[in-house]
Amino acid sequence: MMHHMRGMQATGRRGITVIEMMIVVVMVGLLTALAMPKIQSTSTHSRVNQAAILVAQGLSLAATNAARERMPMRIARGTDKQSITVTDRTSGTLLSTLHLGAGEPCEVDSLSFSVTPVDIFPNGFTSSALVVTVWAGGYSHQVTMSRVGWARAT
Repeated sequence: MMHHMRGMQATGRRGITVIEMMIVVVMVGLLTALAMPKIQSTSTHSRVNQAAILVAQGLSLAATNAARERMPMRIARGTDKQSITVTDRTSGTLLSTLHLGAGEPCEVDSLSFSVTPVDIFPNGFTSSALVVTVWAGGYSHQVTMSRVGWARAT
């Protein structure tokens, strides 16, 4: 029996104390708090860059469609300042809208146009060159569209 008790005394304490666990929780909290501004900044930059790519694709598609359909089209900033509309220039019929506002994956604060509206003629040429600036969280990215209908995020 004496031998059995010695074995019990030899086993040590296992697990962690509440204080040790609190120290770990505080350290993880501090590291997270320090990393949040960088994470938010990176997220904003990524959203704006993705939105700029979508704008460039939308402008290119509008120019291609005008030439393919042999139909004059008009590109303008939406009244919400977070969307781009493409309409039939002759009838005014709305053909498409690219929404980049609240609830969208690439949510931005606003879009600004250097010129609005811009007409796209059936030959694919535009009435003027266009610069669209995409804004969110103090960060911006520009998309340019040339007079020949070429668009790219710069």
